[in-house]
Amino acid sequence: MLKKKITLLFVVVFMSGIAFGQTYHIRGTVPGMSNTDVFLLQDFADSQRMVDTTKTDISGTFDFIMKPDMPVGMYRILTPTGNMFNVIYNHENVDFVSTGLRGGDMIQVKKSIENLIYYKYLHVKTNNEMRINILRPVLDYYPQNDTFYTVLRNQVEKLQNQVASVTYNLIKDNPGTLAAHFIAMDEPVKIDLNIPLSEQNNELKKTYFSHVDFNDTLLLRTHLFTSKLVGYLSLYQNQKMSKKEMEKAFVAPVDTILKKAQVNEKMYLFCLNYLVKGFEDFGFENLLQHIALHQHLDAFPGNSLQKQAILHKLHLITELAIGKTAPDFTTRTLKGKRIQLSKVKAGHTLLVFWASWCPHCTAALPKLEKYYDPAHPEKLQIIAISVDKSKRPVIKEIKKEGYTWINIAEQKGWDSPIAEKYGVSSTPTFFLLNRDKKIVAKPDEVDKLIKLLQNIEK
Repeated sequence: MLKKKITLLFVVVFMSGIAFGQTYHIRGTVPGMSNTDVFLLQDFADSQRMVDTTKTDISGTFDFIMKPDMPVGMYRILTPTGNMFNVIYNHENVDFVSTGLRGGDMIQVKKSIENLIYYKYLHVKTNNEMRINILRPVLDYYPQNDTFYTVLRNQVEKLQNQVASVTYNLIKDNPGTLAAHFIAMDEPVKIDLNIPLSEQNNELKKTYFSHVDFNDTLLLRTHLFTSKLVGYLSLYQNQKMSKKEMEKAFVAPVDTILKKAQVNEKMYLFCLNYLVKGFEDFGFENLLQHIALHQHLDAFPGNSLQKQAILHKLHLITELAIGKTAPDFTTRTLKGKRIQLSKVKAGHTLLVFWASWCPHCTAALPKLEKYYDPAHPEKLQIIAISVDKSKRPVIKEIKKEGYTWINIAEQKGWDSPIAEKYGVSSTPTFFLLNRDKKIVAKPDEVDKLIKLLQNIEK
């Protein structure tokens, strides 16, 4: 009896091992694309990661083997000719054929419940939104007392209702699927055409996130989530806005996003980091300051590496704000002379973080020579700080161009203590300081910097 139980236990464990170790396939066919490289990327809300590559056979068919440890989520398949196919992987075989069309009709799903659900939704959403986008401008400006206005409005409402109905039924009939998670979040918000045009945008702002569950961390496994966030921000801007006006307009939606994301630490950290990174790229200094001062990280216990990293980033944003005193540093120049930033006597000091291997740097630095007078550095002093790991290429570049300003090379790459103090993550990076070493500008382009230097020269 004991032997029988042991044998049965072995069979159960063995069968479980097979189940847990099962592999699946993502197969596809792109007619006419034979013997060509195909790439598989894992899709995240803010990035993509290459996970595999294969080749098509003579018929244009390819096959990716999904190992047991491959995470579920959205994946992208790329070809060298620019074809891109989004598929959901959730521990099932996927098989499709490219149709050569666009939007929701890019592929014909032959096998995969998840993708049959998703592409049914995408087909209706894409086709209906295309029609709505054609009709809405006409409806917005057509005389409301004309009988054709009613025809237009009914058609737009019908198209919106079709999307809502298909979405509702797909989610109801397929609970627990990844497709249901993604569709629920991505579903367009219906526009109430019965309210005045001037109020429709405000109403859309109120209801925009009505289908988004910020507790659902599965949403971070698809670019659809960040597309949703960007779509919300776009409701608050228009083409006529200046940079300053746009920053001011984005305060309210940023606060809304972060408030909604507070229900889940992982979602909150993601949204916070995503917004900070995006606004840094656009140079939205005032908005970054607002986020740094109004973030709610204290609401979450613990001190994860991700939390520490974003706290450090927000600290730098605050410490390097325009008007703040620049972080002091003491080091030696390439000539061996000891230098301390706070003791540099000059009306203005320009800090330039660069690298010999950076083409934008080697193009930008020669343009600065016109504004630097080595005989009178008391007006403008330039301190160029290399983030190279070796001194040799730095010296070679300096000699070639004849730079006579203060040159520093700590030979530690991005781990340069000075670069870390200034939160430098790209080159070239500029900080313009006044006589008191307060930060007066952080131009993100050399042309903007030159305009500032021209004003100093006057």
